[in-house]
Amino acid sequence: MNNTTFHRLLAKQIKKHLSDECLENENFQTFIKAVNDSYLSFDRDKELFEHSSLLNDRDYAEINTKLKEEIKQRRLSVEKLIEAIYSLEVNESSEVKSLDPDNLLELMDFLKIQIDNRKQLEFDLIRSKEEAEAATHAKSEFLSMMSHEIRTPLNAIVGLTYLMQQEEVSESLAENLKILQFSTNNLHVLINDILDFSKIEAGKVELENVPFDIKQLISNIKKANQIKAEEKGNKIKLMIDDDVPNVVVGDALRLGQIITNLVSNAVKFTKNGSITVELAQQRRTATHVTLDISITDTGIGIPLEKQGMIFDKFTQANSETTRQFGGTGLGLVITRSLLQLHGSDINLESAEGKGSTFYFTLDLEIGTELRAKVSSEGHNELLNEHTLKGVRVLLVEDYPMNIKVATKFLERWQIVIDVAENGQLALDKYAKGKYDLILMDIQMPVLDGYSATAKIRESDTDIPIIALTASATLNNQDRAFLVGMNDYVTKPFNPNELFQKIAKYSYR
Repeated sequence: MNNTTFHRLLAKQIKKHLSDECLENENFQTFIKAVNDSYLSFDRDKELFEHSSLLNDRDYAEINTKLKEEIKQRRLSVEKLIEAIYSLEVNESSEVKSLDPDNLLELMDFLKIQIDNRKQLEFDLIRSKEEAEAATHAKSEFLSMMSHEIRTPLNAIVGLTYLMQQEEVSESLAENLKILQFSTNNLHVLINDILDFSKIEAGKVELENVPFDIKQLISNIKKANQIKAEEKGNKIKLMIDDDVPNVVVGDALRLGQIITNLVSNAVKFTKNGSITVELAQQRRTATHVTLDISITDTGIGIPLEKQGMIFDKFTQANSETTRQFGGTGLGLVITRSLLQLHGSDINLESAEGKGSTFYFTLDLEIGTELRAKVSSEGHNELLNEHTLKGVRVLLVEDYPMNIKVATKFLERWQIVIDVAENGQLALDKYAKGKYDLILMDIQMPVLDGYSATAKIRESDTDIPIIALTASATLNNQDRAFLVGMNDYVTKPFNPNELFQKIAKYSYR
C-alpha cells in the first residue's frame, strides 16, 4: 500500500481511523484500493460535470440572447406588418377591425385580403388610365375632324371675301365685306385657340431656337392690332429700352403669340384709352439677356377676387364678359402655358375700372445674326402678280367651293392650273402631265393626300408638293413631312403666304 496514492479525503480517514496492521491485510488493501478508485473517479466525473455545466451555461446565455433578439425582431415585424395593413386602402365592403399581434394567421389572412384589394385597385387605375388616354385620343381626333370640317367652308368664305375686297364695290357692300371679314377673323381665332389648347394639353408644343429681331416683332404686333385699336378709340404705345439687343434666339412664333394674346385682350377690354407695351432689359451677360415685358391698358380692369380664375381654362371674369366681348376663355390659359414652356409665368396687377398690367420675364440667348433676313426681304420686293406667270400647278382638292377659291387666286397670278378631285386622279394626271408644283389636300375620298404623295415620291423626289389643307394639327403636319411633302399651308389660307411658297418652290 506504500506505493498507492490515496485520494486526499480517503488518506485523511485512513490515517485517523485505521492502524498499520489493518493496512497489512491483503483483502483489506483490495477493498481500500477499490474505495480509492471510486474517490478518484468521483473527482474526475465532478470536474467533467462542472466543465460541461460551464459550457452549457455559456451556450444557454448565447441562445437566450439570440432568442430574445428574435422575439424582439418578430414583435417589430408584426408591428410593421400591422402598420402596413392599416396603411393599405381598405375596400369599402371590408370590415376594419383591431388586429391581434399574436395571431399571425389572422394577420396574414387580412393582409392577403388587402393585397387583393390593392391589386384590384391597380387594375382599375390602369383601366382608367387607358380609358382616359383613349378619351384624350378621341378628343384629339374629334378636334382634328371638327377643325377640318370648319376650316373647309371657312376657307371659301375668307378667300372670296378677300377677292371681293380687291374689286370695285359700292360703299355699303364694302362695309358689309368689312363686317364679314371681321367675323371670319374672329371665328378663325376661336378655332386656333381651341387647337393650340389641345396641342399644349397633349404636350405636342416644342419651342424653336432661331435668331429673330424682338424689337421688330413687337413693332409688327402693334401694327397688326392698330386698326382694331383705332376702331375703339385706343392708342397703342411702345416703350422699348435701347439696351435691349436687336437679335435674340428663341421661338418668335410662340413669343409673338404670347404678346399678341395680351395686346389683343388689352384692345378688346379698353375703349377710348391706351395700351402700352414695354420691353426693358433687366440684366445681361456676354451670352444671355433677361427681358421684362409688360402690357398695360386703361380698360375695364379685373376685380381682385376674380383675378385667379381668368387663368382657368374656358373661364372669364364673369358671364357678362363672354356675352359682351366674346372669346373662348382660352387666350390667357394658352399664354400662361406657353410662358411656362419658356420657364416663366404670367403676372397680373389690376383693379376694377382702372385697367390691368400683365407682365412676365424671359431669359433668352443673345443672337448675332438673322438667318437669310436680307436675302428674303430682297426677294419679296421682286415678287408681283406676274412672278408666277406660266407656272404649271396641279391642284388636288375635293371640295368644289375651295377649288373655285383657289382657282381664282391661281388664275389671278397667271398660273396654269390643272385640277384633280382626289388622290387617285392626282396620280393619273401626274403620270400624264408635267407640272412644276403640286398643291395637295390631305383628307379626300378614294385616295388621301398622304397616300398620293407617298406614291409620287416612289418615282419622283424632286417635284415640290405643298399641303394645302384644313387639317391643322401637329400630327397632320408631321405625317405630311414624313411622307415627303415639302411645305404646309393651312386653310383658310393667307393669299400672300400661298403666293410666297409657290414662288419659293417654283424658282429654287
